[in-house]
Amino acid sequence: MAAASWLRRAAAAAVAPRLPSGFPLLPTPPPAPLAESQSLVLPGLGAAVSDSMELMAVPKKKVSKYKKGLRNGPKALKPVPVIVRCRCCGRVKLPHFYCCSGERGNSGDSSS
Repeated sequence: MAAASWLRRAAAAAVAPRLPSGFPLLPTPPPAPLAESQSLVLPGLGAAVSDSMELMAVPKKKVSKYKKGLRNGPKALKPVPVIVRCRCCGRVKLPHFYCCSGERGNSGDSSS
């Protein structure tokens, strides 16, 4: 008796598949292919989109300023030190830096 009810249920499932709620599945026609002259209209864009539309890569999360700075840090312009000679004593120095008292040759002697 149990085998007969199992057979009936299997045969009914094979004939008409059902959804878990008990409603039978309705056959759906396959979608018609788009002709080359037709175009697809997307509601968000408001314009016709052709079949050759290429999708762009979109990042999943926003990149923080810290991470962006780490990535772009080596690309920054580096200051080039300008080396000049002191007009008085001839030593090498950076511009706008004090080198000596301004006396030519005798930076340490103060004879008057």
